[in-house]
Amino acid sequence: MIEKEIHTNTTSPILVMMSWRGGARLQRCLHSIAANKHNFSRIIISLTATPDSEDVKIAKAFQDQNPEVEVLCTNVELPTMEHQSFWVDYLTDSGTQPTDWIYWLAYDDELNTAGLAQVQDSNGSWPLSLDTVYFGPWAMRHETPTKLWSGNNEDDPPVWTSFPAEGPTRLPILTWIRDQIDQPTYMQMSGSLIPFRNYLELRRGRPKKSGPMRIEMATALGRKTLYVEELSAPISTIYGRSNSDRATYGNAARKEDIHLMAWIGRYAATHPNAVIDLLAISARQIKRQWLQKMGRQKPVEEEWRARK
Repeated sequence: MIEKEIHTNTTSPILVMMSWRGGARLQRCLHSIAANKHNFSRIIISLTATPDSEDVKIAKAFQDQNPEVEVLCTNVELPTMEHQSFWVDYLTDSGTQPTDWIYWLAYDDELNTAGLAQVQDSNGSWPLSLDTVYFGPWAMRHETPTKLWSGNNEDDPPVWTSFPAEGPTRLPILTWIRDQIDQPTYMQMSGSLIPFRNYLELRRGRPKKSGPMRIEMATALGRKTLYVEELSAPISTIYGRSNSDRATYGNAARKEDIHLMAWIGRYAATHPNAVIDLLAISARQIKRQWLQKMGRQKPVEEEWRARK
């Protein structure tokens, strides 16, 4: 039986930033980290790169100015899930507890200073509940692959959500997953707040996750997670394009559904009441894929849902 975990004020999460060939985008991200480092108990910069790469030089220079920062390097370029396993193992070996919180950040995004201040209490603590994982909302600025954003920082960017536009902003985890499979929305790991134990489960569990697609739902679906919640403000700023390949990503992500369904089954073994949800999600997904294969239904396009 899973004991209900009460709402607790945590000290500060551990920031983990993953980078691959980051260059100028990595520098931009590190600048935002320097301005907000007081919000985190540890800062981990994990690079998948060769030791002589530009990213290593950038990160080491940053560490010289911020000696409390921990810089990791895989020494060879690794696929996403192997890179994640690399820093998960490092955190395990360096004493990270399963109930410690991880703030996950991509090298091409930024910390959102105003949002970070808004979601913390007057003592600077993060009011987080261990039975819940936190995704979004996400502020977004648009740039191209070859040119960094250069607009006015005072302009408010659009803010996207993975929850119903009119709420609620807290859902049972399998309800959130079902809704995402039925109607994918924009979502992103950057700015997520998830207990370290969920990363440990994904690292050690079987079947092994081979690719990053569906990673948000797979990481959220820890055995002790009951809810997914949206924060009151975006704590990350995403740099991307509204006409990017996110819809294509959503279609390709269907290939990771086998892992996701197995992960839901694993969850249902701990939460017997979830069996009904598992059967409903599985049946709907099998029907959807069969209709698409027969040409009787088109894949659902990703919805960009604004947070009002």
